Amino acid sequence: MSTTHEAAERRFIRACWRKPVDCTPVWLMRQAGRYMPEYQALKAKYSFLEICRQPEIAAKATMDAFNYLKPDAAIIFSDIMIPALAMGLELDFAPGPKLNRAIQTEADVASLKRPEPAKDLDFVMKAIELTRAQLPDEASLIGFVGAPLTLAAYLAEGAPAKNWVGFKSTLYDRQPAFEALLERCVETVTKHALAQVDAGCDAIQLFDTNAGMLHPIELEKFALPAAARVIEGIRARVNVPVIYFARDVAAHLETVRSVTKADVLGIDWSVRMGAAANRLPDHAVMGNLDPTLLFASEDVVEARTRALLDEMKGRDGHIFNLGHGVLPQTPPPHARKIIETIRAYHGVES
Repeated sequence: MSTTHEAAERRFIRACWRKPVDCTPVWLMRQAGRYMPEYQALKAKYSFLEICRQPEIAAKATMDAFNYLKPDAAIIFSDIMIPALAMGLELDFAPGPKLNRAIQTEADVASLKRPEPAKDLDFVMKAIELTRAQLPDEASLIGFVGAPLTLAAYLAEGAPAKNWVGFKSTLYDRQPAFEALLERCVETVTKHALAQVDAGCDAIQLFDTNAGMLHPIELEKFALPAAARVIEGIRARVNVPVIYFARDVAAHLETVRSVTKADVLGIDWSVRMGAAANRLPDHAVMGNLDPTLLFASEDVVEARTRALLDEMKGRDGHIFNLGHGVLPQTPPPHARKIIETIRAYHGVES
């Protein structure tokens, strides 16, 4: 494992702390996903859950993407729902996460196990250790968790849904049960994040996939304070940057910043990056190229990448990323074109 000093000097980490860098750091959400031929080859042999649960295979999926793209950071191959296994639930992916039962009452919450991730999710930690050993010293390794609201939403619903009626009816109609579930998720997520740092990650990202579907009242009452408690719990023990990413919260960026106190805010493509950055002075930001732009020609990818870099020129604390994850069927060379364009823009080697 690299020393704290080494981690602090990595380009990606320096940008998270808003320190000067020689080149805008870049990584892509879902960079090890379904668009990669190497990943498709793994999926022909193993289920998604089997990849997650076999450290050597998870590390390979992580490193295949890193070696192809050459970004500034790898993100460990896993899923935000993996902690459900350690909570005593059965989990499958078909293709999205599906649980054997929904958690909608206080009795349901009381039945959940309290995970010890270093033991119950040791396969994630082993994958992190294997990946860190293969990464070059200058590259960061990002661990990630589902933010408490999002994990609670999946647990209450039992599976992804169009309108999330099970989740929202629990939230609105059985609020004591939902609050108990949310607290359990805060505890679980915090422990899982810390275990990933202990295993070798030098940054953590909270994915709050479901926060943007909430009314502002519930966003401010539940989603953001729960994420803030996780971030506070991480900071109480380790000094690593924490990224908070939620879609469809552009109208609330100032509130997201002030409540969560995340070190970096991920920005989706619904707002201009420069405008978002201006609303968040003295704060690191990540984003925000539209993932569907990667289906355009490489010339268009290059032009729009350069335009975003121009928009953020001279501002410390910008991490280049998409406004969400890489989509299936994305041509891999178009994803790599982003990284190549950024390095050429700054005149550094890819």
